[in-house]
Amino acid sequence: MRTYPECIPCQVSFALTTAKKAIESEELVGELVLEALGIVLAHGLDHPPPLVAREIGRRVRERTGVEDPYREDKRRHNRLALELYPQLKERVRGAPDPLREALLLAAGGNVIDSIAMGEVDPSEVIPSLFEGEFALDHYGALRDLLPRARRLLLIGDNAGEIVMDRILVEELLRLYPHLQVSYAVRGGPIINDATMEDALEVGMDRLCRLVSTGDDTPGVILDLCSEAFVGDFTEADLVIAKGQGNFETLEGRGDPRVFFLLRAKCPTIGRHLGVQGGALVLFTQG
Repeated sequence: MRTYPECIPCQVSFALTTAKKAIESEELVGELVLEALGIVLAHGLDHPPPLVAREIGRRVRERTGVEDPYREDKRRHNRLALELYPQLKERVRGAPDPLREALLLAAGGNVIDSIAMGEVDPSEVIPSLFEGEFALDHYGALRDLLPRARRLLLIGDNAGEIVMDRILVEELLRLYPHLQVSYAVRGGPIINDATMEDALEVGMDRLCRLVSTGDDTPGVILDLCSEAFVGDFTEADLVIAKGQGNFETLEGRGDPRVFFLLRAKCPTIGRHLGVQGGALVLFTQG
């Protein structure tokens, strides 16, 4: 997906928030915001927004020496979501269609995002996670393909919601024990996206194979990814791509194997998808 003009204020806001998390110097924060404007200008509107975020994140790390400004946010979100895991699991298993419920939960969990939704406490969000249906709903297509699939790649998005992804993986393996599931995380810290540290913290490694994208883009640009990830992506029979960043970077491929699972957290993404802002989406271009 290309960058829309409405994306530019969000990119500048990301630079400001990230710089302030990394360092207290108002002077350096101001310099970083101005440098971010230069990065936005250099990339223009022809690149997906996550590529711009990658460059802004790298600039903040280089200038402040802080490797992961969102590390404490991610730890807090993971801990709180893990505390709620038993009740989330019980709700999913008690549903008439547990897999559909797990997919809705994983999409709903996408609200835990320090940038797009502000500072969110998962314990306050959880009660609403089971409300609503998919505005774009290709669940039937996914359910039809799962029995024939052998390899499934689930590309994660944020920390915190990775606990909801864990429940989804558990349901997939319970219903389709023949599936070889791989779970992908970012190759380096960027915003509050899940990294290998987060996957290990929530026990994802006890369920399935973990793979890093090998890149710190908050999305998937295959030309920048590791050989291992590209291999998993290429060989997968099905791919479930979580969140806006993965949608923004993979949508243009028109790959029928890819199912996008997300909450349209901003009006621009909603308009692009033809749904209301905040809507839950599960769809494929197949």
